[in-house]
Amino acid sequence: MTKTRSHTQELTALIPALSRLARIMAPTPDLAEDMTQDALLRVWARLQKGGEIDDLRPYLMTTLRNASRKPRQQDQELTEQNAPSHAAEIWDRLACSDVINAMADMPDDLTDLLRPLAMSGASYDELAASFDLPIGTVMSRISRARAQLRAELDLPKMRAVEVLLGDMAQV
Repeated sequence: MTKTRSHTQELTALIPALSRLARIMAPTPDLAEDMTQDALLRVWARLQKGGEIDDLRPYLMTTLRNASRKPRQQDQELTEQNAPSHAAEIWDRLACSDVINAMADMPDDLTDLLRPLAMSGASYDELAASFDLPIGTVMSRISRARAQLRAELDLPKMRAVEVLLGDMAQV
């Protein structure tokens, strides 16, 4: 078996693990996919140039981590022809819209607590008092609501739903 074929098989076998790490590190699924592809291309290019890599898995994962720390470079100058067609705030509004739609499908007992938390930053104590519930019930329901939102929005466990909920008052 040739070296190129061996490297191709090794890299292919490592894609699922690399994708998982990228999803944990990236704020969005699209960026995670971009990071995965970038890391694979960098390592592939090194291998094609004859670079030796003793242990491919840790080298590939380190390449992903290092690339994620560097600010992304714009490949071309921004002109009228390639400028974004929508203002940057549109993406925040779309994310908020996704959260609102996901919350519409949730049980009322969860969203009743989650809305004041997201909109006004009410504390658990304030929510418990205003809904006449034990603090443990409030904490449990909010935890379930967040988990359901993460699942619905396909966010990794380490990604806080609050990041999306923080802008909901602007919608």
